[in-house]
Amino acid sequence: MTPDRLLEIWRGLGEEPSNPTGLQRIRLDTETAIDVFACIFWPSRRPGILIEGLGEQRPIGGRIPTCRGVRTVHEVIETPEPRTILRIMLEDDRLLPIFAVLSADLIGIAIAQPTVSAALRRCIDRLCMWQGLFERVPAEGLSEESQRGLLGELLVLETLLLDRLDPLVAVTAWVGPDPAHQDFIHFGTAIEVKTSLAKRHARIIIANEKQLDERPHDALVLVHLRMDESASLGQSLPTAVARLRQILAGDAAAAQEFDDRLMLGGYLDLHALLYTSNRWRVSSTHCYRVQGAFPRLTEANLPTGVGDIRYSIIADDLGAYEITTDEAAQLLEIDHV
Repeated sequence: MTPDRLLEIWRGLGEEPSNPTGLQRIRLDTETAIDVFACIFWPSRRPGILIEGLGEQRPIGGRIPTCRGVRTVHEVIETPEPRTILRIMLEDDRLLPIFAVLSADLIGIAIAQPTVSAALRRCIDRLCMWQGLFERVPAEGLSEESQRGLLGELLVLETLLLDRLDPLVAVTAWVGPDPAHQDFIHFGTAIEVKTSLAKRHARIIIANEKQLDERPHDALVLVHLRMDESASLGQSLPTAVARLRQILAGDAAAAQEFDDRLMLGGYLDLHALLYTSNRWRVSSTHCYRVQGAFPRLTEANLPTGVGDIRYSIIADDLGAYEITTDEAAQLLEIDHV
């Protein structure tokens, strides 16, 4: 079930006369353990989905995750035998395209499960992911700075990790969307990726005191990509996404994991057209080993009472700590245990 197909179904249901039951619905798959329906809820004519099945399945803590602009209702009907119902309805029309992606994702998760309990449990877990995504990603998509940052992570995934590691191992090492303090962690090596527009004395923005703290790891590498805006020679974020999907096409597990992490990172295909005009060319890539007197602020050297920091370091002053791309790759391949 694709988001576009769901939008078509909702449009068709919305054109039908109102139903005294309070909704119009159509079952989407008859061969699965769980019952899944596309719905229009009356009298508001709001689109949504129903996921239901026999048995009692309750969320951990008793509360269902909620998403901005989306109403979620969980109920268990006790008679004649327990039946769990999950209602998900759009309340903010501006979010319809994203809601269609959310609904298609939940439907795909639900119908892939072998049992009712597994389907309901996975849907509830998935709503937790979408809850955070709805809070982070505006309806108009990622900002230009966020696009550039995500592009940098994808380029490092492609050129540094996928060249040397098993595809699934490489993709699961990409933990930045989770989010983690660094963008990649494999064995004992962590990699933090930063991008900046190419210019003298480029500043690398560090988000907090943990990003350049190597103590939790055996090795920490900072990868800095200088980029130029270039409509003719540059690449857009959707171009990089499409290329990586093609690279991973032969490994179904890695491809699915990649798409999941893209969503966690705030990338939705429905926004791709909004991103195509922003194109960057990488003018240089530098790798630095973060250790010793590397200029940074960490919990170890912050004065007592100082927190929630954001600071910058000057890329041109990091030459003493520079390592080659091959040396960075070798750190990835070492099992430090």
